[in-house]
Amino acid sequence: MTDKDLKVILPFGEKPTEELKRLGDVATTKSRIYVDFKGKEANTGSILFSTVIFNVIWLGDEIYEVSTMEYSSCVKCMGRTFETAWRYSQKWRDANR
Repeated sequence: MTDKDLKVILPFGEKPTEELKRLGDVATTKSRIYVDFKGKEANTGSILFSTVIFNVIWLGDEIYEVSTMEYSSCVKCMGRTFETAWRYSQKWRDANR
């Protein structure tokens, strides 16, 4: 993933590792975003590429669910949502980048 146009928004209260900061731009959301997954409060997030988006639900080191969307209009809309979230997130900088 090195030298790719990569942006990562971490969950509320998380700090990135130095390794992650070297891979791309990293921020932490300023709000708690979660879902109820089978009675458990789990984290939710997305991995966005130009033509596909993956939605991930996890808690700790366990991934509960991954769903995919490839409908271009929805992917573009989710991209705009991500960019809005990015604007309002705490940014982390890598001293070596």
